[in-house]
Amino acid sequence: MRKILIFLISLAIICSLIFFAIKDKLNINKILTNIENDTGINIELQGKQKWTYYPKIAYKNNLSLNNKGGNLTIENGNINITRDYGISSPFIIKFESPSILYKGINFRNSKMQSEYNKKILNFKKFTANVIDGSIDISGQLHLNNKKEISLKGSYNNIFLNRILKQLSIANWERVKIKLSSSNFEINSINDTPKKIIENLNGEMNIVGSIFFVSTEEERFAAAFLSLLADKLANIISLSESISYLLDKFADVPSNISGKILINKGVLTTEKLLIDNKKEKALLSASLDLKTNIIDVEIDLYENNIIFLTVQLKGNIENPEILIGGEVFSKEGNKKPQNIKQIFEEGIQSLVDTILNLND
Repeated sequence: MRKILIFLISLAIICSLIFFAIKDKLNINKILTNIENDTGINIELQGKQKWTYYPKIAYKNNLSLNNKGGNLTIENGNINITRDYGISSPFIIKFESPSILYKGINFRNSKMQSEYNKKILNFKKFTANVIDGSIDISGQLHLNNKKEISLKGSYNNIFLNRILKQLSIANWERVKIKLSSSNFEINSINDTPKKIIENLNGEMNIVGSIFFVSTEEERFAAAFLSLLADKLANIISLSESISYLLDKFADVPSNISGKILINKGVLTTEKLLIDNKKEKALLSASLDLKTNIIDVEIDLYENNIIFLTVQLKGNIENPEILIGGEVFSKEGNKKPQNIKQIFEEGIQSLVDTILNLND
């Protein structure tokens, strides 16, 4: 009996020591201070905390969050932290929020399941609705000296135009792009935004839709050029190319599919397919995410033969638009022509172009 009593007392002491060791590690203020020091994220608790101690230690509370740059905000978040009594057991973190704002992009109905141990946050699952689409991500965030970030997952029906506009990268009003990926992987380092981009690597398979918007003014311009083409032979190719673009790809829903690679902050794709009921095109592109400089070549086909080549060069916000290809080669003119002003400035630009060509 004495031995049993000593055993029970010893067991109680050991359990108490384990409990207080874990409880000390689960000191919320200490954890929040460590998170702020490691990430620059400030977390404010709502003061409605709830503790339970059996069968495991558990903590619940509501919180708000923001970072030093002011571009990340969370309101009315709900956090649930649990930990087994094993000394090396990880913290199990579940988090939900109706709204997470990052640089103006709203991640709605966000849910996260993760584990935290030895300064490594393992995202078991993070899901959210983004504009008209959704994302589903898992991965790791190292808060130690390695500072590694690795994410993988999928996204569905992401409206690229809205994302670029919200991030102040580009405001595309004439082309609408929605993308999905069933499988993507990216990695970088957890440092300044600049270094995150410089060290960004990954790949993703994509499918989606693309819609080029034309105006009545542009269609009138195409008809106007067609009427003048018989009298001004040097604008025949320009007339045919603009008519082709408007007829085959403008105001017609097109599909897009292919693979995107990212290497040290430079996004590339080769032979990405754009097709609709009328025709198809193959796109090869390079986008430097550090400078937002884009270099794109699009081969547009007619009856499985390249009819026209379109190039986009310069800043992604407002690149040059150059056209060339077989339709120009017929006239012995292989130098791409810039049609950016025609599309952007309308009839007056068209008249000026004709006058310049006629000179």
